[in-house]
Amino acid sequence: MASGAYIKRMSNFCSGCCYKPEVRHGEKACPITTLYWNFLAIHESELKGNMRTMLMVRNLARLPEEERIAIGNHAQKLL
Repeated sequence: MASGAYIKRMSNFCSGCCYKPEVRHGEKACPITTLYWNFLAIHESELKGNMRTMLMVRNLARLPEEERIAIGNHAQKLL
């Protein structure tokens, strides 16, 4: 499980791509990043109990509710 920012940092797959991996939602948002955050939101209750995914869920909890809603809406369009 990785966001677009992690993929960009660890590979060359993002070179030349029109999307911005650090953007979570909107026209320029990387689809991988949007779907990553959406997956975390959907499975938050299961993931917060796992030591390996607990930090990701904590980062999700820092997002304002409006941001989480925008991510969910954008993810639905992508899916």
